[in-house]
Amino acid sequence: MAAGPKTLKGFASWFATEKRVGDRLPYDRLLDDRTIVMRDGSLMQSIYLEGFAFETADTEEVNHRQIIRAAALRAIGSSRFVLYHHIIRRRVSVGLNSTFDDPVCNLIQQRWQNKLSSRQLFVNDLFITVVRRNPKGKVGFAESLADMFGRGMGENSQAAGLARDHKELQGATEALLAALQAYGPRILSGYETANGRCSEPLELLSAIYNGEMRPVLRPATDLGQYIPYRRVSFGLEAMEQSSLGNGKDFAAIMSLKDYPPHATPGMCDAILRLPFEMVLTESFGFVDRQIGLERINLALRRMRAADEEAMSLRQGLMSAKDDLSIGAMGLGEHHMSLLVRAKSMAQLDPAVAQSLAALADLGAVAVREDVNLEPAFWAQFPGNEGYIARKALISTGAYSSFASLHGFPIGQPEGNHWGQAVCIFETSSGTPYYFNFHKADLGNFTVIGPSGSGKTVVLNFLAAQSQKFKPRTVLFDKDRGAEIFIRSIGGHYATLRPGEPTGFNPLQLPDNAGNRAFLRSLIAQLIVRPDLPLNSEEEAIISEAVDANFDQEPRYRRLRFFRELLGGVRRPTHGDLAARFNPWVGEGEHAWLFDNAEDELDMETRTLGFDMTLLLNEPTLRTPCMMYLFQRVEERLDGTPALIIIDEGWKALDDEVFAAAIRNWMKTLRKRNAILGFGTQSARDALDSRISSAIIEQAATQIFMPNPRAQEEDYCVGFGLTLHELDLIRALPASSRAFLIKHGNHSVVARLDLGAMPDILTVLSGRESSVRQLDELRAQYGDAPADWWPHLLGQPYPGSVPSQTGRL
Repeated sequence: MAAGPKTLKGFASWFATEKRVGDRLPYDRLLDDRTIVMRDGSLMQSIYLEGFAFETADTEEVNHRQIIRAAALRAIGSSRFVLYHHIIRRRVSVGLNSTFDDPVCNLIQQRWQNKLSSRQLFVNDLFITVVRRNPKGKVGFAESLADMFGRGMGENSQAAGLARDHKELQGATEALLAALQAYGPRILSGYETANGRCSEPLELLSAIYNGEMRPVLRPATDLGQYIPYRRVSFGLEAMEQSSLGNGKDFAAIMSLKDYPPHATPGMCDAILRLPFEMVLTESFGFVDRQIGLERINLALRRMRAADEEAMSLRQGLMSAKDDLSIGAMGLGEHHMSLLVRAKSMAQLDPAVAQSLAALADLGAVAVREDVNLEPAFWAQFPGNEGYIARKALISTGAYSSFASLHGFPIGQPEGNHWGQAVCIFETSSGTPYYFNFHKADLGNFTVIGPSGSGKTVVLNFLAAQSQKFKPRTVLFDKDRGAEIFIRSIGGHYATLRPGEPTGFNPLQLPDNAGNRAFLRSLIAQLIVRPDLPLNSEEEAIISEAVDANFDQEPRYRRLRFFRELLGGVRRPTHGDLAARFNPWVGEGEHAWLFDNAEDELDMETRTLGFDMTLLLNEPTLRTPCMMYLFQRVEERLDGTPALIIIDEGWKALDDEVFAAAIRNWMKTLRKRNAILGFGTQSARDALDSRISSAIIEQAATQIFMPNPRAQEEDYCVGFGLTLHELDLIRALPASSRAFLIKHGNHSVVARLDLGAMPDILTVLSGRESSVRQLDELRAQYGDAPADWWPHLLGQPYPGSVPSQTGRL
């Protein structure tokens, strides 16, 4: 029994002398939502950055941005500041909590979500932390004396010094925010939750330590002691983190030992794609100009004393000395480490090998930390400069190349014009991309790709994913590519074939000023000929006839009777209005289009599809047909979401009638919460149409499918792509199921791979063989999708039972 107290006493003695984990974190308290005060009086603020979408940018732009970053660093220049750059790559489980009324769209969403969940997707969070540190060396000693004798030593003096440092820190942070506007910067601050006020700066520090990005409540205690909630154990080459309920993580750290001979923008980009979680840390402590010159002079003297023959190195030092003297560059002490995480030691070693290979590709020598593992871990934290064991003096230009602030766009999950993102794509970098049509309230889009590139699948997939917004959907189709999809979700689909009555009767539109004006335009379009334009008298006759039409009984409001109104009481003559109207009525060759007894087009149906294939090359038929359908669509727009997709839309609207009105019409759609999507196989055909400039100007999103024959004049001059974006489109294999999305100011390579879902592909691809099979099944089983779906796809219709007439 005597041993017990001695053991407990010894443990208590050991515990009293053992440092706590939080003692190694230098953070004391929050001065305000943005600012952390360290125990030594230093201050820090952090900035989150979306990053620059480098993957699709030209080399010239990448180089230009590096020059801008270097200039921003030189503007700070004081040894009182240290910059920390962190990239936290973390695995994410992505998904959208979407609700679909339609079972087929719900099935497509579930299957695609399962596909995404099976993938390892990551996001890269970029941060810049600005530390206002206490002065060091001779300068620090002089400032300390000034504080002691010039300002006194009381609490008021300390408060004044803190206020002064805080003001200078804010100035440096705001200058960086302004200089880095192109990178989407946002200063980390506080925010309210149901559980209390949370702190984003503490979330950053917690993520570095605990390996998890999660909310952190603002505490009233010492920050260093508050941040850790996972136990850390250090071994020789690896460390273990564990906590109740979270299992264990293993990590290793690599540090840069020898630097590459040259630094180039984006040199660390390959690290951003590594398929595991990691934390990349860089620090850059500014060195005053005079001290920097002394360091360079010392290096030159040593070279001369050793009689070294490295002329290029000597010339480089002389050039750096000149640049530093005139302020063309700055110097700072730099360190870089890479912490990689894994769930087991068996997974950790391959991750380390990949990381070392990526660092070696920079031309650098990196080492896996062993005895220096623990100091390397603590050196990741802003303000912990004392733990840095490997550092080198580099220029602001070199640091701006190491810290390129490159990132991958992820889109916007929530808060878009229609609310939630339309869907999630996987990018070529293994990150999620939340796709949206809209930029602010502008949502028009284009999809361009040759036959076989996957354009039809993308268009139909976007239409399917959009159904969660419950939009009125109208799809003007080509080659019946959307018929299976539209019929499967219970929509109405009509194939317009010359000679077959359409059931369209524009003369039976409701009587209002808008419809009267439309009918005057439509009748004029039917009558006018290039060699015989309408005169003012004929326009007046048409106007009177339209007015008279609305005075008739519904059964007489038909084109064949309207011809009599055009003739009036005048004697018929060759080429008069009634004669020019003959092809559109009775036995005329175009009578099938509008000379129908009833207007059977039901615009109450939420989803409509029209196959326009046989009319696209017939402007005489195409233009009035599109005029009528657009009028019917527009009259139903009431501010609820509406989606209008026109495959080969440039050809469908390539007419003087639409060219003159397209801009105003698109403005009307925008005001009424409707978006317009255009698809085409040929970029050249689109650009040659009369409406091309209006469509391109009003498109918030452009999607380009793979095309090895894409021309610079079409894609770069016509659609405004960069040369690098064009190269990507040319290089993407059609089998990759990848495409370029250009949205607002960013672009990204995304992927829609449905290869493991042949049933979904059958619905969305609209292959000719599948459409012909659908014709046979509908003839046998009827139009109800629950009846023909099982025979087409070999599975029950999702969420429904067949009708009484259907057979399984």
